[in-house]
Amino acid sequence: MASNKIKMTWSIINSETGKINSHNSNYQLSVNNKLTESDQDVAMVFEKYFTDIPILTTKSLNSSTAFAESLLKQNVNACTKNFTFHKVSSKDIVKYFKTIDVKETADLWGISVKVIASIIDTIAPHLAIIFNTSIESGVFPDLMKYSKVIPLFKSGSTLDPANFRPISELPTLSKILEKVILDQMLNFFNINNLLHKNQFGFTRGRLTTDAGVEQIKYIFSAWENSQDALGIFCDLSKAFYCVHHETLIRKIQHYGVRSDALKLIISYLSKRTQIIVINSMSSSGSMVQMGVPLGSILGPFLFLVYINDLPYIVGDNHDIVLFADDTSLIFKLSRQLLKYDEVNNAISKLVN
Repeated sequence: MASNKIKMTWSIINSETGKINSHNSNYQLSVNNKLTESDQDVAMVFEKYFTDIPILTTKSLNSSTAFAESLLKQNVNACTKNFTFHKVSSKDIVKYFKTIDVKETADLWGISVKVIASIIDTIAPHLAIIFNTSIESGVFPDLMKYSKVIPLFKSGSTLDPANFRPISELPTLSKILEKVILDQMLNFFNINNLLHKNQFGFTRGRLTTDAGVEQIKYIFSAWENSQDALGIFCDLSKAFYCVHHETLIRKIQHYGVRSDALKLIISYLSKRTQIIVINSMSSSGSMVQMGVPLGSILGPFLFLVYINDLPYIVGDNHDIVLFADDTSLIFKLSRQLLKYDEVNNAISKLVN
């Protein structure tokens, strides 16, 4: 009920401010001063643009997997326990499925959650066999790694592909398997206290308001000590697109996901294909080389693991609050002698 109220509130706000987005059925794009109009050509333009986003965004970064791993090992103790996936029953399949929002949106194969809802009790035993085979072999099914992507207009000129964001619809059956994987991994991370306590995004029982309360608490603490509070608020650009797979794998391994369990995650991330759909036409499909799968159930959690060491790296002389990729740094500064070296050092570590 609360979720519906929030959606309704934003629907009213967007309607009143003229920010209602709709799926445009007549696309036109301008690339190098050349107008592209056919659905097939438009799909190909969007495919290239969305595929190039992580490459263009990260090309200027001076980083590497080896460097990221060394920072992780220097700042965060490795988990000494080993995580393993366990098999699921048909009853588990039904239970996990019922936690997925029922939507009519069809995936690339024309299957929606609403369709599966009518037959889940019948197919659950068969899905259990498939999922358990996947868990045992460490192989995520290839047909579950195809995503249907529809460009959604944001604002600005409709001729510029940069003014659209990709809305990704993953295979419906893959969502159930992702639920299985997420539930078991999240349980392991929670039991072993592996996620940083100041991460409030995509975590059970923690809300946006909790992150706000934490920030206010830090500010009041500074005032009570007759200090000024200086806030730096960072939104990591296209963060979910730019997750380097090898770096993520090394970090997951550091936190105890190893051997066959790690093989399944590697398989999940590798050889994923996105296909842009414009009306009834589709692009040829391109391999996704970076990022966590957009629109996925497991992706947000993997992203949290990817940036989990960030609070440790930027230092202990200030307070930090994270909500997924939104990062807030609160510094307590003396009112008599303002020094910004600590602030600049923290920002430098965050950027690099």
